Amino acid sequence: MSVQRPSVARPDVDLHQYFSQGPRALRRSWLVATTLGESVGFLVPSVVAALVWELHPGLTLVLMVLAGVGEGLLLGAAQSVVLGREFLGFSRVAWTGATAAGAAAAWFLAMLAVTTSSTWTQWPPAVTVPLGLLLGLSLLVSVGLAQWTVLRHHVARSRTWVPVNVVAWLVGLGVLLGITTPLWQEGQSTALVVAIGVLGGFGMGLAVAAVSGWWLARLVSPPAGAARPCPPGVPERDWAALAASTDEFRVFDPMLLEGLPEPVQRWMRHVVAPGAALLTGVEVEWTGHLRLGRSWRTFFSRQRSTQAGGFVWSARTRVAGLPVTGFDRYTRGEGEMRWRVLGRFRLVSASGDEVSRSAAGRHAAELLAAVPAVALDPAVTWEPVDHLRATARIVAGGETQRVTVTVDPAGRLRELEMDRWGTPPGASFGSHRFGVLLGEERRFDSYVVPTEVVGGWHIGTSDWGEGIFMRYRVVRCSFH
Repeated sequence: MSVQRPSVARPDVDLHQYFSQGPRALRRSWLVATTLGESVGFLVPSVVAALVWELHPGLTLVLMVLAGVGEGLLLGAAQSVVLGREFLGFSRVAWTGATAAGAAAAWFLAMLAVTTSSTWTQWPPAVTVPLGLLLGLSLLVSVGLAQWTVLRHHVARSRTWVPVNVVAWLVGLGVLLGITTPLWQEGQSTALVVAIGVLGGFGMGLAVAAVSGWWLARLVSPPAGAARPCPPGVPERDWAALAASTDEFRVFDPMLLEGLPEPVQRWMRHVVAPGAALLTGVEVEWTGHLRLGRSWRTFFSRQRSTQAGGFVWSARTRVAGLPVTGFDRYTRGEGEMRWRVLGRFRLVSASGDEVSRSAAGRHAAELLAAVPAVALDPAVTWEPVDHLRATARIVAGGETQRVTVTVDPAGRLRELEMDRWGTPPGASFGSHRFGVLLGEERRFDSYVVPTEVVGGWHIGTSDWGEGIFMRYRVVRCSFH
């Protein structure tokens, strides 16, 4: 992710290219891609098996594992096309490689059992039964576990992908055996063996696609009204209060833009759909990297915010291999930070006036970045700076926070900066220049919001590179 100041985009650039497919379209495209990818992919081991089954067991094992790599590459490549349209920054190469690695592992385990059957069938049941169960479970886990290493960067609850894939492949293998077992017979021609394998691969792919696609859609777009439990350790009262509806029956009308600076008008026309309810509450999920000292740590977070109520940001990361969880909040006019190692041992505990002032400034900046309707709230006033910039005045924490936004000619919000109370590295509490750079966009509900963010201290100065402490992508966003 670039951390340079963004260049101004040409007015004719099409910026509406990163929209979610929606759960139904995602299920359909996943069903087609996975079924097609597995049908064609399974053709590879079917052909190889028909040609090499009578060779030396060791050679057969190696060749079938290589055939499994081919199957995985074709399946992963087909699936990556769908996921590449769904997730910003998604690596199709990584997904395809992970799927191929998982398929290779699965074929290795399966062929190991087949090629050594003359040995292990002589062992007592007390050994073969638990060993068989372990081998079978490992085989079923292999593809889902390999894919999880990529998917975990893009969705919450990504660990559930592994057990769901176990079920999907268990059903798929059942369909495969149900089709091929009665049809494959000794003495058949190679062409017939391959044709039966293709039919079985199609059935297996369809079953795997149906189960895994159903769950993928739920991971990406949880059903309306789906339970969203309070993150561990977060004050439940504040979390629940920030879920309250902010719908005051105001809708977006271009007439509301009269009198606003031209950059703000251009921005609002670009990001707010006509007739959209002007909601000032949001729940958002991010994944990215957080700077702790001199090192960067992967993190995942959830945040709820409302213009009037403040925010609660809950996150999890690892330090020295140990899980760290906690929250920052600005609610009831107070700021607080609470972070623990292993969920028990206190790592950071801070509150008081200095923390509250810093959190209030953060709240003002995040509102404009993540909740476009705030820009049209009567409590927010604007003054022009130039043809690309305007400054908002937002009251937070009893102080007027002045946040300057930069909007490119096409209407994209590209940068926010302000003087924010805080403690950059090597400095004491005070007012310091703070800002964020904003990249790609995506539509959520009736709004287009930035989904690629780099934030830190000293924006616009030579110390900006050292001041950056967070870079993340938005993976889920809903307004209320």
